[in-house]
This record gives sequence, C-alpha cells and structure tokens, in this order.
Amino acid sequence: MKPYFYIVLVILFFLATKSFGADTIDVKSKPTFNSLSFNFEPGRVLQTHPYVQGVNPDGEPYTRYFALTAMYGIHTDGRKLWQQLYNYPVWGGGLFYGNFKDSGELGTPFALFMFLDIPFKRWEKWSINGEVRFGLSFGWKTHYPYENGFQYPTGSFSTVFGDLGIKTVVQLSKHVDFSAGFGFTHFSNGSVKLPNYGLNMIAPKLGVKYIFNKRPEFIKTEKPIFKSEQEWLVLFSPSYRQMAFGYHDENNDSVVVAFDYMIFNLSSTYNYQISYKVKFGAGFDLSYNEAYGATSLLVDGIPEKAPWQFKDKVLFGVYPSFELVISKVSLILQPGFYLYRKKTDDGIETPATYQRIGIKYHFSDHWLAGVNVRAYDFTKADFVEFNVGYRIKFKRGNLE
Repeated sequence: MKPYFYIVLVILFFLATKSFGADTIDVKSKPTFNSLSFNFEPGRVLQTHPYVQGVNPDGEPYTRYFALTAMYGIHTDGRKLWQQLYNYPVWGGGLFYGNFKDSGELGTPFALFMFLDIPFKRWEKWSINGEVRFGLSFGWKTHYPYENGFQYPTGSFSTVFGDLGIKTVVQLSKHVDFSAGFGFTHFSNGSVKLPNYGLNMIAPKLGVKYIFNKRPEFIKTEKPIFKSEQEWLVLFSPSYRQMAFGYHDENNDSVVVAFDYMIFNLSSTYNYQISYKVKFGAGFDLSYNEAYGATSLLVDGIPEKAPWQFKDKVLFGVYPSFELVISKVSLILQPGFYLYRKKTDDGIETPATYQRIGIKYHFSDHWLAGVNVRAYDFTKADFVEFNVGYRIKFKRGNLE
C-alpha cells in the first residue's frame, strides 16, 4: 500500500481525537475519567470467497478464529454538548490481535484502532451499548493475485480494520464492569493491492473493564434549541486501484498480472441538517476512472494495459446522502447509481450502482477532509477515496 494511505488515516485519527475533546458547552473543567478493558472474541469466519470455503493449501474451510483486544478509554461526563447528545459515551484507542487456522498462510494480524462506545439506553447499573472500531491492521502475509493455484484473501501487509458491535454492560463494583455482546469485523485494503477478497467475521464478545479513580458524575444542562442548517459541499477525491488480468504464457501456464489505475472524482452535495446529530441530502459524482472497463493485451508476449480514450472513462452518478454528526466528525453513507457510463468493450459487466461509506473531519466552517470506501453490490470494496473539500453554510435563510 502507498505511504500516503497511512499518512492520511493517521491524520484523520488525530483530528477525530481532537474533535472529541473540543469544548461545546461552558462547564467548569473537571478531571478526566479513564479505564482499561480487555475482550475475548471467539468467532467464525464468514464463507464469502473460495479461499475460506476450502480452496486453500489445507483443502479445508476456514471456520473459527479468536481475537484479543485491549482498549484504553476516556469516559465522558457531559461537559461537551456532543457527550450529552450521545448519552455520555466512552472513546479512546486500542490494540487487536487475531489468530486464524494455519496463520502461516495468512499471517497473524494485529490492529491499531480508535473506538467510540455509545450507550443506547442506560439504567442504574447496566446499559445497552453500540461500539464502532476503525483503524489499520498489519501482519498479513502478502500474496500475488494468483499464487500456487490459489486466490488468497489479501495481497498487502496491512489493511483497513473495521468493527461494529452491540453489547450489554453491567456494573460489578465501583471500578469494574463486565460486558457481553457480539460484533462484525471486516478487513480490506480497498483494492490498492490485489488480491483483495478481504475477510469478514462475526463473534461473541466477552469483556472486563477497570475504571481508574472513580466513575464520572454526569452533567446535565439544558440543550440549546437547534436551528436547522443547510450546506453545500464540493469535494475532490483522488484515488487509485489495481486490476488483475490472466493469460497463458509460452509454456501454456496460467499467469496473472496486475496494473495500477488512477481515479479522480469531483462530487457536490447539498445537505439539510435536521438535528444536532443528523443530516440528509443529495449530490452527484463526476468521475474519471481509468479502471472502468479496463482490459489488457499481449505485445510480443508481454502483457500491457490496453489503450483507452479519456471520454470512455468518464462516469456520472447521483446519490442520496446521510450523515451522523459527532462534534466536528461526520460518518457518511451515500448509496449511488450511475446516470451515465459508456458501454464497455468485450461485453464486460459493470455494476450500475455504488456505495460510499466514510468519515470526514471539519477543520473549520468551510474546509474539510476525509476518507471513504467506495463499494459495489453492497459487499465488495472497489477503491479508497481520499477527499478534501469546501463547504458553504446557510443558516436561517442567510449565507454565512
């Protein structure tokens, strides 16, 4: 994977952390409340591609795995508005260690991640929480797109790590919590390095947490009345991805070669923020995608990219937009479909729809940056977008 991939994600993690600590309510400063938790996650590998189904050197499906996580958490007490809005969540960073059957073939992944643990409902001694983890994983054994007759899940040493979970948290004492739940874990490199079948797992989660010092006393203040806002955003998103092509060499052996392709996207979104937490909107994408309908050819027995014309790689799509707002950070979901795309040569089938899920950070009222995963068929990562954008805000009918 390219170095800037890591740099952008690390910067976004730092900015998200800075955002969670940003003041939004004038409350007298109080000490922070910290905790350390450990989780055991024995789970199952979802059978989403041939390798985990049994087309591997062992000739047996990958079914079980286990993971251990350690997380350092910062407990919020409501001194910031977003903390009260999200029912006093816990946020912080953690380490993930996973082990698969025959890890010598896949590697032994570990991940560094940020997490946000949000209570959906609280009672006196227990709560039901949702948890999001997002970060980078390392330790994978790299492979070529087609190696020794097998198509391995990942071709990169590192991938994006994501996890969504739900759990019940019970207070055992002044300092100790116990949790039980389940979650979905995903590893993918966004096709920046093939192969990229990725891995998906589900697992029950058992955890114990130790809270240092004491539990926070929740601050409750009267929330300011929210006045609806509208905004217009323009974003530029450069990216790239690999595509693999197979052919037979002079010995009639099957060979696979991969090429890199550049992608540039200009998007515009108009959002209407209906509450402190939620924005709805719609927008369009104008893309130049060299990977769209790409083919290869042999020149003197050497594989090369097939030539193309600029107009053949231009696509136009539209999408509805949803954003979950957490202070200066937004989580976005945009399912889109193409209004224009030239028919590909050789009858190559291409998806008519696409999906974008990502995170962005607002540096100011106008400037923002983020990273998205573009997918298709709701299950397959196409490529990773890095974006920078400009926003114009409208409030009470006036342009700011």
